[in-house]
Order: sequence, then C-alpha cells, then structure tokens
Amino acid sequence: MPFDDTLFIKRNVNILSYFNDDKIRQITSELTHQTFKKDQTVVFQGEINHNFFILKSGSAQVFAKSGMGKACLGELKAGDFFGEISLLDSTTCDVTIRSAADDTEVLMLPHDTFKRFLRENPGLELSLREKIAERKRLKAQAFGAGPRPA
Repeated sequence: MPFDDTLFIKRNVNILSYFNDDKIRQITSELTHQTFKKDQTVVFQGEINHNFFILKSGSAQVFAKSGMGKACLGELKAGDFFGEISLLDSTTCDVTIRSAADDTEVLMLPHDTFKRFLRENPGLELSLREKIAERKRLKAQAFGAGPRPA
C-alpha cells in the first residue's frame, strides 16, 4: 500500500504535493489505514489526538460545539487533512469529525512521525499554521464571532 498512498498524497493532498516521492515515502511507510461507516466518529472534540489524519476516500463532516450551541463547519473530501491543530499546539481536538459515507478511508500518521517530518521540513509548519488560521476564522464565523465576508 505505501506506493498507492504515495501516489494518492502526491496527487491529492495539496499541502504535501510539492514534496518529491522519496520524501513522501518517508511517511507513507508509517501510515495506518482505518475505514469508517457512515455517522461513525473519527475524532471527538475535546479528546487528545495522537495522529495527523488524511481522508483517502469517502467524506466526513466537521462539527463544533461552543457555549452558543453546535454547528456543522463543513465537509471534508478525499485529500483533505485534519488533526494538525492538536499536534502542533499540543492541545485537545477543537472539532468532531464524523464520517458522512460508508467505507470512508482515513490514513493516520503517528505523532512522532509527523513531528519528525515537520523538523525535517520547516516550511510545512508555516503552511499548516496558515490552514489553522483559516479554519479558526471559519469556526468563529459559524458561531457569530469575527469578521464576516462582504
């Protein structure tokens, strides 16, 4: 499966696609796969997360709770990733990710491998932090805080 995963990441995971095949193979050899049924939770808001997740097939919905209620923040598709906030900031998950289709396949990169890959590729952390800022803005907007688009 590592060859298949390398091709998938190269073609579909935009934040990792600029790495050459050898770099991507450094992480694909350590990926684990898990398949989820529709409505099965992949990660829970508030839990401690130890993986960087990449959605390989199917789809998933992103939910968040706050003092203002619960909101669906969007849907993830093949090639999307999640879990980076918890790993970068050593905090609990700030959203719940739930499978939106049967046979949703998720690739999981262990914490230690993720951290090593970041150390070896410092530009990746900057790209991830930009994505985190975007996601936090969307979450704030969903709960009525922060600037709204014109």
